[in-house]
Amino acid sequence: VLGYAVVRFVALPPLEMVHYHANWALWIDGARVDLTGDQYMEDVAACASDPANIQAHGRVHMHEGNHDIVHVHHGGVSWGHLLQNLGWGMGLDWLYSDAGVLYRDGDGKRLTYVLNGLVVPPVYDRVIQRGDRLLLSFGSESPEDLLQNRFPDVKADAPEFDAGFDPAGCMGAMQESFGARFRRAVWFSGGS
Repeated sequence: VLGYAVVRFVALPPLEMVHYHANWALWIDGARVDLTGDQYMEDVAACASDPANIQAHGRVHMHEGNHDIVHVHHGGVSWGHLLQNLGWGMGLDWLYSDAGVLYRDGDGKRLTYVLNGLVVPPVYDRVIQRGDRLLLSFGSESPEDLLQNRFPDVKADAPEFDAGFDPAGCMGAMQESFGARFRRAVWFSGGS
């Protein structure tokens, strides 16, 4: 058994730590929605070092009062997951705010999604990719107007954050401890 544990320990691949960023902005009726409040930010003290035990709110979030940058810690999260973590909802033709306001296509207004410079179908189930730039807009502006006048305001600084330390994810120079790796090798559960 000890020999098996040693072989597994040596052959065990390192933990895959997902940590990348995207930019975005949410506009309603021609005004940017302010999402800089504490209720929209992940607590930087909430450090999740084991990707197998990460909670939903830690998979995709914003923090430190910066609502331009989305922090991704799980490879399968979508833009809908982000909005859900912020207390919002999104579907095919509707957006539901954390204040209980329903914005639905009609009366000359519509949801428009501009992703990486292209008008795209709804993004609620689209996986957030490294370096994505999303403009989510509800209002009467045409897609052409949004492309020309709003999308350039979506920041493009996500790559600068990819190389940095993310305090809410314990990412950066973090290495898996010997004890945590040993527990994984012999299938003991528990945090690291």
